Amino acid sequence: MLKLSYNCGNMQNITDNITKQLLEIGLSDHEAAIYGTLLANSPASASFVAKKCNLARSSVYTALGSLTAKGLVGTTFKNEIKQFMAEGYPAIENLLKKEEASVTKKIKSLEGIKETLKAFGNAELKIPQIIVFEGQESLKKIYLSMLREAPNNSTMYILRDEFVWKDPWSFIFTKEWSERVKRFRKENNIKTKLLLNDSKEEHTREKYYKSRIETEYRFLPKENTIKDFVIYIVGDVISILSMEKNNLIGIKITNDHIASNFKNIFEVAWKKSMK
Repeated sequence: MLKLSYNCGNMQNITDNITKQLLEIGLSDHEAAIYGTLLANSPASASFVAKKCNLARSSVYTALGSLTAKGLVGTTFKNEIKQFMAEGYPAIENLLKKEEASVTKKIKSLEGIKETLKAFGNAELKIPQIIVFEGQESLKKIYLSMLREAPNNSTMYILRDEFVWKDPWSFIFTKEWSERVKRFRKENNIKTKLLLNDSKEEHTREKYYKSRIETEYRFLPKENTIKDFVIYIVGDVISILSMEKNNLIGIKITNDHIASNFKNIFEVAWKKSMK
């Protein structure tokens, strides 16, 4: 048991400092406040502690039970009333050593789990990363990030409707945007395979498509025309977009298995399309 004796002028500051340090070593707010109070006032009753810490007696008893289990608080009786006493530095040191041993044991167990996962072939399991985004600005950021993070010498597969020719998307043909896109494509040597609707609008743009470096394009069969819809695939990333007016929303999925299957589906459509 530890009993501290200081003049009243310094006592509150000392208690406050101790409480902060106790929080840093992992005690809860109530545990730190109660233990700090007991350091300065042991032995003390639960009623005294509750009044001193401005806590409900039920909360004090819960915290005292936890502190006792951790070996930081002992008990005695005075006039047949149960009193609580704060144990000193050795008790805290012993608690931390136990926690250290527990963490070490958990780390060893983790290593065992790792080996087990490898044995069952799950060590390389990749959980898909999924991001939902809304609005034109989000789409711009997603598109640029796909280009920036694309593997070297990769192909971007694009299936889309005519949205790029609508006024809200005219920025695509500005010098600033074009240069950013070209830079990423050049840095990562990205080619493009583009599937388009077999529409009058797209046919009038063929001169533009033919001028695009490292770009192949084909037209979907008319019965497979898409509307307000876009898919981008590059590397292990797929972005699926709904381009409905006033309701632009998309999903970005990062997963090699899913991306590979989408590429296979794209290639099936590519073979059935018209040059």
